[in-house]
Amino acid sequence: MLKEKYGVSMKWFASSKQAVWLYFCAFFIVILLIWKGGEAVRNQQIKTLRLDSFEELNQLASVLESAIAKYQHMPTLLASNDRVKKALRDGFESDINQLNRELEQINRITEASDSYILNADGLTIAASNYAGASSFVGSNYVFRPYFKDAIVGKPGRYYALGIMSNRRGYYFSYPIYEGDSIIGVAVVKVDLTQFEKRFANQNYEFVLLDPDNVVFSGSRPNWLYRVLGELSHEELKRIADSQRYGDKTIEKLAITYKKPFDDQSYIVEILENRMTNNSDNLNRVSYLKMSRPIRLLNFQISILAPLKIINEDIALWRAIFAGGVTITALLFGLAMLRTRMLRERSDANEMTRHNQAYIREVIQNTQAGLVTLDGSHRIESFNPAVEKLVGQPLAPLVGQPLSVLFQPDEQDASILSDHENFWDAANSLGIKVLTREGRLYYSNKVSVPVEMTLCEMQLPNRLSYLVTFHDMTERKRYEQEITQARIDLEERVKARTFELESANTRLRDEMEEHKGTQRELIQTAKLAVLGQLSAGLNHELNQPLTAIRAFAGNSLKFLDRGLYDQAHANLQHINQLGHHMGDIIARFKVFARKGDVQHGPIAVQTAIMGALKIIGTRYKEVDITLTVMEDQDFIVNGDMVFLEQVLVNLLANSADAIVEQPNGSRQVAIIQTAIENDIVIRIQDSGSGLSEEAIKHLFEPFFTSKSSGLGLGLGLSISQRIVEAMGGQISAQNQVTGGAEFCVRLPRFIPHTSLSDAAIEEH
Repeated sequence: MLKEKYGVSMKWFASSKQAVWLYFCAFFIVILLIWKGGEAVRNQQIKTLRLDSFEELNQLASVLESAIAKYQHMPTLLASNDRVKKALRDGFESDINQLNRELEQINRITEASDSYILNADGLTIAASNYAGASSFVGSNYVFRPYFKDAIVGKPGRYYALGIMSNRRGYYFSYPIYEGDSIIGVAVVKVDLTQFEKRFANQNYEFVLLDPDNVVFSGSRPNWLYRVLGELSHEELKRIADSQRYGDKTIEKLAITYKKPFDDQSYIVEILENRMTNNSDNLNRVSYLKMSRPIRLLNFQISILAPLKIINEDIALWRAIFAGGVTITALLFGLAMLRTRMLRERSDANEMTRHNQAYIREVIQNTQAGLVTLDGSHRIESFNPAVEKLVGQPLAPLVGQPLSVLFQPDEQDASILSDHENFWDAANSLGIKVLTREGRLYYSNKVSVPVEMTLCEMQLPNRLSYLVTFHDMTERKRYEQEITQARIDLEERVKARTFELESANTRLRDEMEEHKGTQRELIQTAKLAVLGQLSAGLNHELNQPLTAIRAFAGNSLKFLDRGLYDQAHANLQHINQLGHHMGDIIARFKVFARKGDVQHGPIAVQTAIMGALKIIGTRYKEVDITLTVMEDQDFIVNGDMVFLEQVLVNLLANSADAIVEQPNGSRQVAIIQTAIENDIVIRIQDSGSGLSEEAIKHLFEPFFTSKSSGLGLGLGLSISQRIVEAMGGQISAQNQVTGGAEFCVRLPRFIPHTSLSDAAIEEH
């Protein structure tokens, strides 16, 4: 029965949905018909407006042609006037003054704008406005096209903005003959402003367009010098060069829409500024545009009849019909909606009964235990799942408080110790849903771990609660297993941490041992160098000792003879030689001391000179010329002693390379250069250079390119470690001219000025 009932309801709903779509389509079609009908009526009214406007266009064109035509022969009459010819020929002031007055009188009678006479050079000699502030007399118009046409014997016509008067006008010109020669030009200017005033305040707008479609005259002043179309850059430049419109800017008229209505007219929309509530607003204004040529002027005249009234009438007609259709559709829709609401209410009641039966089935068959409580938190009902959890019937508990069935865990109970029970806690905190863990107890025989969820139910006439119990037996077991696994993991982590700490301790000890070994290797390399230089050192010390013995013996003899001055001079020589020997021994003592790399500012030149004091004797023995660049005042960040060790090692290698090549030149150069924030020390020798295999393995420990039995192969490896410890780089390459080049690149020392030093400098 229920299935049949809801099956019928769904069919009715589907059919009503189809009906709604059908009514919507019908409403849309009616609206479309209203719109199309409005378009048809609008087109008919525009056709009527076109016929009326076309007659007005012809009348306007005829009046304009006839009004301007009467002025085209005036220059011819002026050119045939003897007084004009006489003034041009003789140039007497009296004749010119008389001519000015005649031109003024002619201008007043004919209502022309201006009349004036130009000589053969384009200079105005007489004009009707001779007495005005903007008189043409004395102005030169040789550049005007109407003068250029007339001076070669052709009648001239031109339109432009007056240079002196700054008024728009149409110009007629004619040559003035004296026999067969042209001695001047007669010009008459027609002011078009009078025509604009005559046809102002009509029910249409009109514009007079020049051949470039520029508005030269019209009923709307803000349309002047606007283009009805497109002009190229070359055309705009041509108009500007002709000075036709002076300094006026030629801009495009803001036509936003243009569509042909028929063969002779267009519907256009123009963007215009309209004052609304003391503010400028841009509005689109629709016009019916018709045009025809004025052959006399080579112009085109257009009428723009406004479509505002027609559009407003059509919009009102559409609104009335659309409103009627909409009201009818709304009334029909309300009737359908009421019918549908009554049917849905009946279906809702049936659905409610069905849902209640469905909910009862769900409650009876759910796996979670459900208990309902009244407003006093007493048990009203329960589902079989609760009895299944406890394993006993719970009918005797109806009307009893929930505390006889459920007890929260101790940790949750401690949170609520300040309240009578958790019910008071929930009410005082405004909690709508309360979750607690605890146990189900019944007759002290069953204890089931559960999670209790209490939620408030707002029924229409009373307050009640729904309590849900979820069995947590499996979850508790999983939690115990996870806790035990976490404890085991922590024990393994502790054991592994102890192993890692022991490994780190051993690694630190090995690193310290490695550093000690490295220091011993560096010291060994120093001593090896000193061993190589021992012969030279012996020579350097033997010579001063021999001299000291000689000076001492002579001093004794001088003392015996009483020659104290000579004895004093010998003792001074002995003192100087002692200081010299002390410097040599001190330099070798500093070079041989142990220690780690200490970073600080050191002068490159000082390090080079210190290395030369140690290695200089060796170079003298093997007769090698050593070239050292002048002091560049370079300061690097490093250790003086270790930098001297690197330089001594590199200079010793250069000496060995030169000695192995006995027939070559014997030269070594030390060059200092700066590259960005680094200082590069280059040691170049004239030896045989390095092989490709040697360059690849040059800085590897125990690799040597020297003859068998010479060197341990540790010097360059130790030098590389020292340079890198100072933050630099060492490299080797062959020179283009022959020989090897070793480059030591170290960071330039940049002093950091403290805040206190900066403050002292400011004061």
